[in-house]
Amino acid sequence: MKLQTVVGWAVAGTAATAATMAPNADVYLPPKVTVVGQREQQLLCDHPIYCNGPLLNKIMLSGVFDKDKSFVDMPTRKPLKDVLAAFSSLPSNATKSQVASFVDENFYPAGYDVVEAELDDWTETPPFLNGVTDPVLRGYGMSVHNQWKKLARKHDPSRLCDGCVSSLLATNHTFIASGGAKSREFTYWDTYYINLGLLQSGLYKTARGVLGNLLDTIKLYGFVPTGGRVYFTDRSGLPLLALMIKDYYEATLDLSLVKEALPLLVKEHEFWDTYRSVNITYTPNSSLLNNRKRQNGPAVVTSKITTPGPDLFLTAGSTDAAVARPEQYLADTATSKIEPAAPDLFDTALKPGDFYAVTEAGTMPSVQYANSTTAEVGPSLFTTALRRRSLDIPTTNPFSSFTRDQLLVLGSVGVNDTIAVNINSILYQSEIAIAGFYELLHNNTHTKESLYFRDRARNRQKVMVDLTYNPQTGLFADYHIHSGRQSNVWTINSHWSYWAFSDQLAPESAQQGLDSLRQLHAKFPGGLPNTYYNTSLLWDWPNVQTPMQHMAIRSASSIERLPQYRKRNGNGSVSASIAQSTLGSAFCNWYTTGGSISDVLNPYDNAPSNSSGVSFGSYAIGADGNIDTTTDASDPGNYAWTNGVVLWIFEQYKTQIQIPKCPNIKLNIVHHPTPTPSPTQPPPTSLPPTPTKCTPKYKCKHCKCRLRRRRPLKRSNSAY
Repeated sequence: MKLQTVVGWAVAGTAATAATMAPNADVYLPPKVTVVGQREQQLLCDHPIYCNGPLLNKIMLSGVFDKDKSFVDMPTRKPLKDVLAAFSSLPSNATKSQVASFVDENFYPAGYDVVEAELDDWTETPPFLNGVTDPVLRGYGMSVHNQWKKLARKHDPSRLCDGCVSSLLATNHTFIASGGAKSREFTYWDTYYINLGLLQSGLYKTARGVLGNLLDTIKLYGFVPTGGRVYFTDRSGLPLLALMIKDYYEATLDLSLVKEALPLLVKEHEFWDTYRSVNITYTPNSSLLNNRKRQNGPAVVTSKITTPGPDLFLTAGSTDAAVARPEQYLADTATSKIEPAAPDLFDTALKPGDFYAVTEAGTMPSVQYANSTTAEVGPSLFTTALRRRSLDIPTTNPFSSFTRDQLLVLGSVGVNDTIAVNINSILYQSEIAIAGFYELLHNNTHTKESLYFRDRARNRQKVMVDLTYNPQTGLFADYHIHSGRQSNVWTINSHWSYWAFSDQLAPESAQQGLDSLRQLHAKFPGGLPNTYYNTSLLWDWPNVQTPMQHMAIRSASSIERLPQYRKRNGNGSVSASIAQSTLGSAFCNWYTTGGSISDVLNPYDNAPSNSSGVSFGSYAIGADGNIDTTTDASDPGNYAWTNGVVLWIFEQYKTQIQIPKCPNIKLNIVHHPTPTPSPTQPPPTSLPPTPTKCTPKYKCKHCKCRLRRRRPLKRSNSAY
């Protein structure tokens, strides 16, 4: 799909007015924190082929490949020692042709050891369709369900020789690819939504295997990597595995997986504590939580809180770290050499590991990266972000005059110094889930372990309210540790906290969160963007991602379930409205790219003939806030997570969803003619007028009752 790339400005609506303020305006100042000690450094991936090293550098800079991810997904044709020996024989000034010959002789094509898989638990009657009667909705739901068969993959090491190696992490079960053109492995973040969809489809065995693959990586590495490749084993994604296990148990009541997963979930939590968290102290301001006011005082809060992005080093005690990521080697190398046109705004000096830190944060979209001096925040996310100097954010678009290269350099700063709302909200949810698992395995009673995790969740929430909640706007925003200030740029991810703990907030705070989502949905009916900045990059306006819509639905739903909300709900369900629009956007892209339903919905007039329809992983909205549909199905992105969210919406909102209306698109619905009366039964004749009085000739139970003629009254008793 072709996403908009014109740098412009999306005018903030009423929902963002409160959350996006000019730098000189009066702003809320949260407490200033002090970091105690340093978090531990994590070792960088050291594979001799697929991670940073002379072989990768030589091949990637030779010009043999024009796409970053091609080479690092190629398994070897020969044992590892033979490949390394052949590489050592290459001359230091090897030509492009010589490097190409080396690759051809020693490596199979990318993805050679990944094959399509059969789903043993496949069903043609998925449970999410129970109760869905509309033929268009049923047909679309079934089309999405059928796509699981196209996305199922498995690792096939039998295709490789003894001693041959691959960057693919060995998996014991079938996995579901994310759907993109370069998708040849599982992806941590995508798997949350895939698991959600598999459960709605009734594919419980497949879902258990998918979760088993993630648990296996914790056994090997102590955490779940960003994706199923060795070059991802120094980075992670959003820590959603505990929520996946919770969803699976609630759907299946399979206690055995909970028993297997619990110690591994604790191990993953320890990883985030060790390598992604810092100890802080601060004196809290007055704030409101659960209608209880905490007064200013000398009490100092000491807690552990999580920031995104790893501190990576090549070897223990080393002060150097690789600059370029293996899967983005060419792009990172090119970006690091960009000479910006405005040196007073940019600093091109890379801090070791910046690319790695930012790409991990990139799996946690819309983290608001704050400047270490001013805490004024740039665009939400940059795929190849560097550090920058002070840049005040005015009320007009500060990026409108920048070229794309300049935007790539502008990037973000202080990734490791940002207390992100979404990551800490998810860790709060994980801690509550882990505590619940301990109690579930002990006859629903508290244990020492469950009390520990509930206490961790309570402390995390307290810190988030103290540092990331703004009582002036009623909304949350990321917090930058060095400057002691919150971000002043709105992002949809600031609403994740309402999903996590809306029941712990004061009623007016929860209501403000819901009002914000209602206003955003009214302004952007086609989908809520991550930010208002149009930076030409994927995670900013006008681009919309389905996972963020799911989060908004869950946040709104959590607030709508509160007793105080139910008493004053007069504006309809915000969660159901966002669910309908999310379903609609996915449906409309599926339809314009060739989707159809036999004898129910004919193809779109301008749809491509070589596609059967796909619901995109990311799509664009127009200036009016509605979806900007496309007929180009050549690059649908990671659409598997959209499939998962769509099927979840079917299950959760099946009595409320309707056939979507696609802007400026006519649905070619097949209208079947009304059946004519059977020729053996003559049409009824006109009936005489209803008598106004009872007459001797006709008799009814009531004088003005039936219209049909009655038999003449007989002397004997009759039914009349």
